[in-house]
Amino acid sequence: MSNEPSHAHITFLGPVRIACDGQVFEANDKKAILLLFILAVRGATSRQQMASLLWPGTDSERSQGSLRLRIHKINRMCPGLIRSQLNSIFLDPAVTHDLGFISTNEEMTLQVALDAHRGHLIAALDFPENPQLNAIISHYRQQIVNKATTLLYSHARLAALAKSYRDAVYYLEQILLLSPRNEAACRHLMRVHVLNGCRAAAIETYEAFRKNMRESLGIEPDTKTKRLHMEILTLQHDADYAATIQADLDSTMI
Repeated sequence: MSNEPSHAHITFLGPVRIACDGQVFEANDKKAILLLFILAVRGATSRQQMASLLWPGTDSERSQGSLRLRIHKINRMCPGLIRSQLNSIFLDPAVTHDLGFISTNEEMTLQVALDAHRGHLIAALDFPENPQLNAIISHYRQQIVNKATTLLYSHARLAALAKSYRDAVYYLEQILLLSPRNEAACRHLMRVHVLNGCRAAAIETYEAFRKNMRESLGIEPDTKTKRLHMEILTLQHDADYAATIQADLDSTMI
């Protein structure tokens, strides 16, 4: 077989799969998954560093042997997927994957942002016996949350500017699924509900948010969120309250 993969693509969001030369393989070896993931997001890595990261507390000879075995298995499945130069290993430059928005300047797709609350990076695997690995994975999961929040907020803002309030509600609700204690998103959602003619939904949003804050952190929402809640309650008979809410939304969301 050729040592040059004609085409290879790795999917890390969800079950980890390798598509190679028209065949799709699902990776089920946790250490092999981590090996590919680290090479995808970090690039070239020394063999010693990779072996000590994947097999901490194991002597160098054994950990290096385990690393060689994983590389051999992966390259048997998809020849040339992992390359080596001197003491470093790296993914073949022709290999593509779905984490380009982390490792490069690619833009995250809206669908990835909408799915991000599921926490399915590398199938949501965790490694309680290896705190360093868990910290690395948590770091990249948080990057996904941050990028997804930014993208969803951008779509919500554009929808609100166009007075497409149902769409704005949808995107803001997705942000709160990602970050349930995001007070700014909660306030934006409350305002958009009012502008969409759903004052009751705005009040329910506040009550659900307040309950979550109490149960998860033992604290109340901040002053701005409480004040907005009171304004929505007390301005219900004011003919100009929608204009006030719109002005507040414009000044805080744009």
